[in-house]
Amino acid sequence: MKLSSLLLLTALPCLTLAQTPAPATPGVTDQESPNNFWDCTLPGGNYTVALNRISVVSLHEFNLTGGRVTEMNIVTEGAGLARFYFMEAALPGSGSAAAELARTRLTELANTAADRTGTEKVWQKVQKDYPLATHAHTVEFRLQNKADLTALHASAKRAWITGKGRTVSIGS
Repeated sequence: MKLSSLLLLTALPCLTLAQTPAPATPGVTDQESPNNFWDCTLPGGNYTVALNRISVVSLHEFNLTGGRVTEMNIVTEGAGLARFYFMEAALPGSGSAAAELARTRLTELANTAADRTGTEKVWQKVQKDYPLATHAHTVEFRLQNKADLTALHASAKRAWITGKGRTVSIGS
């Protein structure tokens, strides 16, 4: 009797997760797929991983000078690490007034220049300072909003925990 009760208590969270629909996020499609992969398509590329190779799916936040980062990592049994992140500027008043004013003015000037030339804003892409900020075997994707990142995390975690493949994409 104790063993069957223990099995039921252990399986209940997994059954609940499997039956709960993925949260709806505008611009994100997430559906179960018949294979054993988590396949993610983003405006900046594609990342596909075998579910049985995933060892960690994490989501965390941290502060940087001048901003805040929300980051999801998928660690695999191999040498690869996938990093998906969303960056936001520090709230007004959280730093010095002069630094905040300079950052605001530089952002305005850069936006104006990008709009005039029809180019993508460079800070909306992954930025690396080779070789200082680049790590071997790391694949990085920068997302445009936190809700998309949260949806990706929910999808990856759901696929990993249930063992059922998922295909998720974020529109450009």
